Amino acid sequence: MGILLHYKLYHDNGPKHNAHICRLWALYKCPQVIRTPAQSPDPIEYIWDHLKNRIRKFKISTINELKEKLMPEWDKIEGNVCANLVKSMPKRLNEVIKCKGGPIHY
Repeated sequence: MGILLHYKLYHDNGPKHNAHICRLWALYKCPQVIRTPAQSPDPIEYIWDHLKNRIRKFKISTINELKEKLMPEWDKIEGNVCANLVKSMPKRLNEVIKCKGGPIHY
């Protein structure tokens, strides 16, 4: 199964995304791929970090337990978390420019 035509695959050109098998899969399964520099501020990484902090309180030892805890916590992410992230993106992008594409402090 591939990604629907109206979706875009977004990735940061990190090594895990540039593995041969991943590039082949994307070639055949993804109609549109958005590539960004490996050190770019990736909004979803910040959301995953937020989510990871929320589920740390649980003792999780299996994939099924992870799914059971992850999905409700994902649904509880407040809109202001995403809104604040969106508002911070210009500042983060300016930091990338200042660091000439290298790692930023966020």
